[in-house]
Amino acid sequence: MDYLDIILEEMFKRVGAIYDPAKVHIDGWYNEHEWTKTEEDNFINWLAELLYSNKDARNKIMAFKSKNKKRCKDAANWFVFNYGWKTKI
Repeated sequence: MDYLDIILEEMFKRVGAIYDPAKVHIDGWYNEHEWTKTEEDNFINWLAELLYSNKDARNKIMAFKSKNKKRCKDAANWFVFNYGWKTKI
């Protein structure tokens, strides 16, 4: 399992779903679940910390792979913006 799978598995787990790599190859897969803004923020913080503490994860996800907390947080926000669940209002 590579780091993208680890990240997606955690994201699915946070909404009570089981991650299957085949699910993310279907258009609009990220619209299947919702999470609260608090859940989203907690995931972003978790992902930012993973990126900061793990070079392999940074290499997989980040365009600018420097070990910098702000860049890691920005990358986590970018990931959620593009692939995160819908946010409950």
